[in-house]
Amino acid sequence: MCHRLFFDVTELVGFDKGTGIQRVTRGLLLALQSQPPADWAVVPVRGDKTTGRYVTALAASDARGDGSRDLMVSERHIEPRAGDIFLSVDLAYNITPELRQEVVRFRESGAAVYFVIYDLIPLMYPEWFHGTNAWFEGNDYLALFNYWFECVSEEADGLVCISDSVRQDLRAWLAKHKPKREVLPKLEYFHLGSDIAESVPSMGLPDDAEEVLARLKSSSTFLMVGTLEPRKGHELALDAFERLWAEGADVDLVFVGRVGWKIERLVARLQAHSMRGKRLFWLEGITDEYLRGVYESSSALLGLSLAEGFGLPLVEAAHHNVPLIVRDIPVFREVCGNSATYFNGASADDLHDLLVSWLAARESGKCVYPDGMEVLSWAESAKQLMAAVGRMLGNEHFWSEKCASESL
Repeated sequence: MCHRLFFDVTELVGFDKGTGIQRVTRGLLLALQSQPPADWAVVPVRGDKTTGRYVTALAASDARGDGSRDLMVSERHIEPRAGDIFLSVDLAYNITPELRQEVVRFRESGAAVYFVIYDLIPLMYPEWFHGTNAWFEGNDYLALFNYWFECVSEEADGLVCISDSVRQDLRAWLAKHKPKREVLPKLEYFHLGSDIAESVPSMGLPDDAEEVLARLKSSSTFLMVGTLEPRKGHELALDAFERLWAEGADVDLVFVGRVGWKIERLVARLQAHSMRGKRLFWLEGITDEYLRGVYESSSALLGLSLAEGFGLPLVEAAHHNVPLIVRDIPVFREVCGNSATYFNGASADDLHDLLVSWLAARESGKCVYPDGMEVLSWAESAKQLMAAVGRMLGNEHFWSEKCASESL
């Protein structure tokens, strides 16, 4: 009998926001579909809010990430059975409550249910997330996250974190805030892949892309990738660079990311800044193809976040051998090891001084590069993920058996 891995792509099908989580979903799905074991089929599924059921997703178009739908492919309700696995890599905050009983039905049918946990930041630092956001159709993101986490912590057989740091946070959180269940879910972790090209990247370049990329290559360009949020350190970076520009430094600063929460002051500064389009660039909502070009054109990646679950831009930049300047937090130590320059300061002056030192070190050939850093392909990341699932199932090698020679 062929077992089925039901791979949740609810958010990806509904609207691919082009964020790191969508790249993770696409990269892992493609890797798992490419060579499943002979007795397994990888079945993309999406949550249907109307019926409260999971249905087979449009597998061919789900992975493209361009929002298109192949209406010739039928969607069918799923009847889970013993030996199946439901794996939610996507973060379907806005639909999980309607599907909670469906998750229960999967477990009662003998299927194992696992969710990927990206971070616990909204639980640990709610002050960063209060309020609504356009991405969530006017809903309170914090309320959505809290209910989603309640669902997964109470209904899942196991939770797979994207770093050991997140696993430690999760273990501590569940010990202090026990779910309403007798046995806690099992906890594991894996690391993410790095190659945007392997994640079925979204394509397309704006008319000025060639000009912008040429500009970035001609200067010492520092890049920040991620949603604009207070914890990410964008204002800290802008303050430091304004001092560098006042000193005549030949440096550019690039933000790649959409507007997040409580960021109105930064947005106003960016929109009115005298350096915008000259030395300051805000590339909002760009495609993966464009992002890859920006990585290749940058001199260093800045990772100044106060809290992260992993730091996908770090490994994406390392894939292109772009030096890393990152805040000294545990998860970045876990991901980067000795292959990054660490920022231990708190002020814009501290960051300014570190950047001046880094530029001098690069000039003298003493800059730290990420050559020795673990940089996984999405196939390797998927292997780690399924080994983690296997450990929770009691058979770490269940997914590494002889692969099928033809698609299932």
